[in-house]
Amino acid sequence: MDMNKTGNCLMLSDTVSDLGAVLEGCGVPVIRKSFEEAVGADLSPFDAFVVCAGGRVLDARLRAALERETEKGKRLFAEALPSWGGIYCGEPTGTVRSRLIVTPAGAEAIPGLDTGDLLDDGDNRAFRPWYGVPGMRTLLVYRAGIPAHRRIPAFEERQGDAPALWTMGENVMMCAFTLHDFNRARFAPRQVWRAFIGFVAEWITGSAPAYFPAPTVTYRTDADLSEKSEFERRRKETIDRGIARLGGFLVDRGRGGIREGLRHNISPDGVQAAADAVRTDCCGEAAGAFLFHGALTGCEEHLQIADRLFDLIFGPMQIRGGAFDGMLRWTDTAWEVCYQDDAARALLPALYGCLFLGGERRLPEICRALDFLVKTTAKDGCRVSRTDKPQLAGDALDRLAEAEHGLPSAHYNAYYHAALLLAYRAGGGKEYYEVARRGLETIMSQYPDTRREQSETEEQCRLILPLAALYEASGEEKHLEMLRRVTDDLVSRRHPFGGYAEWDTGYRASCARGSEGECSLLTENGDPVADLLYSNNWLPVGFAWAYHATGDKRYYDLWRGIAAFFIRTQAVSDDPALDGLWSRAFDMELGEVYGCPNDIGWAANCSESGWTDAEILMGLMMPDILGDRPALCANSEK
Repeated sequence: MDMNKTGNCLMLSDTVSDLGAVLEGCGVPVIRKSFEEAVGADLSPFDAFVVCAGGRVLDARLRAALERETEKGKRLFAEALPSWGGIYCGEPTGTVRSRLIVTPAGAEAIPGLDTGDLLDDGDNRAFRPWYGVPGMRTLLVYRAGIPAHRRIPAFEERQGDAPALWTMGENVMMCAFTLHDFNRARFAPRQVWRAFIGFVAEWITGSAPAYFPAPTVTYRTDADLSEKSEFERRRKETIDRGIARLGGFLVDRGRGGIREGLRHNISPDGVQAAADAVRTDCCGEAAGAFLFHGALTGCEEHLQIADRLFDLIFGPMQIRGGAFDGMLRWTDTAWEVCYQDDAARALLPALYGCLFLGGERRLPEICRALDFLVKTTAKDGCRVSRTDKPQLAGDALDRLAEAEHGLPSAHYNAYYHAALLLAYRAGGGKEYYEVARRGLETIMSQYPDTRREQSETEEQCRLILPLAALYEASGEEKHLEMLRRVTDDLVSRRHPFGGYAEWDTGYRASCARGSEGECSLLTENGDPVADLLYSNNWLPVGFAWAYHATGDKRYYDLWRGIAAFFIRTQAVSDDPALDGLWSRAFDMELGEVYGCPNDIGWAANCSESGWTDAEILMGLMMPDILGDRPALCANSEK
């Protein structure tokens, strides 16, 4: 960089920060003062100033003193400063669903960055200038709803783009958002942000930084799991850490259920927003994780936690009596709503207990829930996406069963079918098998052009468990061929890192390439992004069950491969709220959590206690619960 190394640098900030640590690694003295301390202080000994405003409007006395120093040519870098020189800004706007884009001027100025590169800054607050001023040069802009993964193919300025980083003359640089805790706030992708932070630090001090603070969260992406002993050691460690973290989300040790988890939103100081709803599906999945762990380790407390969670599901979360008898409520707020696949994921862990762990006493309650679902299933074995009790007055409930067609979607029906098949195996009625068979054959008659929600990859991942259970129940070659076909298609999406990349032929999934509401991570087929909320998370249980049902070692190898993927992608952190979690989006080339943030609430950084963490944990333990012994196909009628 063509500038002289500065002398003393004054950082105006009320807290220590990641940026401060980087600046100290540039080899120049960095003095930190609070804003209150700086008012009236002598600023003349300093050659550069860093103002970590965080939305603060400067005291007029301090502002005037800083302006006098910058008029001498001294450098000033300000972040989230609403007013400076001729620029002032409106109220801050949230950035969680907007992304930073490198402009041509930014690519020219910032080594290592290219035009169109994308940077994500979590759930920040940005100050947008009302207007530009002469000499203003914009290096980064904000844009909302970008359907791209790491970069946009071509940059053209658009109406609505908001300046995010700009220079004013040679010695003033302003950043619209809060930057100084970039590490704690888990800005992504790391390598791009590191290049950017290095540029800012060198611009301020004249020296490249020799130090960057360690990331708040790391991943064991380089773990060598080829040796069985090391794989098993790491698997146990991964399970134990995941279970320990899951316990932190329990309500009254499970009596009140379990909270949903963490949202995508991470504030500029690194605090991740909680998702506090108590969902029936999360309760069931968490119960399964604690049940498995308790059974394998002999931990009585974990077995009791599982029982408490099941007591909640089959207690206040299940309707008793009347036309809706047996219906499982969706959440503690969506009290009269039932999503059948969510209900099924609450039931499946109880069914695993019935079949393998002596939990047969739950079977009548399970069948009660399934009977409600069966009587509201269309003739083709599929249900509509959800049922809302207030909208099903009179004969509307009966008309659901009289309909010819439900929704041929694995997202909405596949785990419902799996629950029917496992309940049939556990001693339920023959009708369960018949409905599940019709439903899965309906879905497979349209496969791969099913009614997709997130992606084609999601549909394939969700079909492994139910198709394995169907073959286990029928013993028919055509059902085995269905399982093999879906498996082959899914394996074609496997990335060398070990996960399965999102893919959607024709981009026909309802949430694919979206920017409003719930949105897929998929922006372009071929992106190296794995979805751990809707796709990959189903595979450990699915592959373990497929091996159990078929005896085909291929499925055991696939289970071990996806287990290794989850060992490598589990978060490692000194923060107990983060240590042991899995987040939704994992870039398998960058080796970090990173993905399109367009989803309204469950984007890249979210972590579901049930859908993600508990499903993965159950899958990592499932071969131990099954005894790694293939089951014989059950052709006999019950």
